[in-house]
Amino acid sequence: MTSPTASPTSLAERRAIVTGGASGIGRASALALARCGAEVVVADVDTAAGADVAAETDGIFVELDVADPAAWDAVVDAHGPFDLAVLNAGVDTAEERDPADLPLTALTLDRYRRIMGINVDGVVLGARAVLPHMLERGSGDIVCTASIAGLAPIANDPIYGLTKHAVVGFVRSFAQAAAQRGLDICVTAICPGVTDTKILTPDGKEMVRQMGFGLLDPAEVGEVVVRSVHERPNGGQWVIWSGAEPRLYEWNPVDPPQFGAFVT
Repeated sequence: MTSPTASPTSLAERRAIVTGGASGIGRASALALARCGAEVVVADVDTAAGADVAAETDGIFVELDVADPAAWDAVVDAHGPFDLAVLNAGVDTAEERDPADLPLTALTLDRYRRIMGINVDGVVLGARAVLPHMLERGSGDIVCTASIAGLAPIANDPIYGLTKHAVVGFVRSFAQAAAQRGLDICVTAICPGVTDTKILTPDGKEMVRQMGFGLLDPAEVGEVVVRSVHERPNGGQWVIWSGAEPRLYEWNPVDPPQFGAFVT
């Protein structure tokens, strides 16, 4: 894989916020952006690990609950404005059940609210918070972490799949809304396969190995985040799979006649 960080395009004078930046894909994205010259604000609820990543990037750490709109406003007021946002924070349901049981049977309301708040609200509220400056500046980039589970079924965690499909739908629709208005605001999604992050338990890693799937290094995903900012495929979803070149997902067009008024 060719690293996009070798691109002559610099991100100097760009100010970025990376949510879920204390580990995994968020940490890798923050490091990759910093290598390209961006000023990086690392946002997470893990203060110790987040501070370490901020030190690695010569950036700033902020504690942020991405599901809290007031917290978003406070971060933008204190550390913004941002013209680049990587909305990456995410969790799974951590549903404790017998694998033979049907999913949802042991899903608690608290777990459901938590995953929806972080995975969906965190993206929508984050985009809403950084957007005013991007509109004032006349340009901006928003990269959202979805997943292969946002493009294909994930039988073992349908609610995780729900949230990642929501992210993909948001990216495609919001990007089109911006383009229709002639705005230079690029919104993209990254859709990694199985990646070595905190979400993946040791049992999960062993299952991946037994199934013969490769395990992505978060650094590979961070490189694609930077590539997305450089290439700016508005509304695109980057499919990232171990051992394969990243590519943009292709959709079959759906255009019912009655729907035309809503998409033009």
